[in-house]
Amino acid sequence: MNLKNILIAVGSIITTFVLLFIIYKFTNAPVRTEFPEINIVKTQDHKKWNLQSKNIIVEYSDYVCPACNSLHSFLNEMGKTATPDAQLVFRHFPLYQVHPVSFNAAYAAEAASIQDKFWEMSDLLFNNQAEWSKLAQPEPYFINLAKKLNLNLDKFKKDMISQAVKDRVQTDLSEGEKIGINSTPSFFLNGKRIEVNNIEELKTLLKNI
Repeated sequence: MNLKNILIAVGSIITTFVLLFIIYKFTNAPVRTEFPEINIVKTQDHKKWNLQSKNIIVEYSDYVCPACNSLHSFLNEMGKTATPDAQLVFRHFPLYQVHPVSFNAAYAAEAASIQDKFWEMSDLLFNNQAEWSKLAQPEPYFINLAKKLNLNLDKFKKDMISQAVKDRVQTDLSEGEKIGINSTPSFFLNGKRIEVNNIEELKTLLKNI
């Protein structure tokens, strides 16, 4: 074996070792469950419940997601009957890869937010999810929802397609992607990711905050 072949063989061995080391590091890295960076409540965040509480619940949600719809209904009910000692923060995480109109819905909610109707629009979007989520162009439907909320429709239409609204949604999405969110709803309590098997477990958790 000449020197050239020896160097090639050695190079191949080193490359293989490096690749195996990288794979080992990734596959054996501890699963991260705490994310203090998302526990910081920002001015532009949508929040309700006990706004003075030090407990922060962050929900990453997609208006087209059926599971998000169920969670939204549950959290609404909790807010009416047994409000936990916590701030509830809603952040957008449109699963645009599988839900083509998820961005559109988030834009509608943000456009309504500019007229102080974020939570009301969110309720309408989730309550009517089955009707608009299958539409290729749901904007006319959203405009009718805005009409029900007595919004300024001209302003709503302009805001729904504005760069400011698109950037607002993208900020939430990018922050969620940065910490590895890949599904909705994703739920965090005081910066720690919460994994529950059913609504009853979640109810117990919230009651014991």
